[in-house]
Amino acid sequence: MGWSNFIIIPSLNIAIEVSRDLHDLEDYEEKAFDYLTSEEFDEGMDIENRTIRDLTVRDLASLYTTFDHTNSLKGMDLDKLLLFWLKNRGIDYEIKSEYEIEKEKLKEEGYTILWR
Repeated sequence: MGWSNFIIIPSLNIAIEVSRDLHDLEDYEEKAFDYLTSEEFDEGMDIENRTIRDLTVRDLASLYTTFDHTNSLKGMDLDKLLLFWLKNRGIDYEIKSEYEIEKEKLKEEGYTILWR
């Protein structure tokens, strides 16, 4: 593997240089993003104006689940956030090592290459 990978997005004619450690989203990361961006999470809970004795088991479970999902994304780099955004919008992409692509050929095909 090279020093970097590229996210190739054919429908947008873009190649984005990313970390060489980026391969794809892990299943737990996808589930965490899905939960944190879902309507279920968006319902929210007015925790600021409630006392501890007012909390229900459901409230506590929601708080724990939210903490667990958020914690699993701690330290994630922006490259993975981009992958989630692409997947969430149904945009096809490929991740290739810098040795698997021909940068000049991409330029000839009209791709814009975004370097780190």
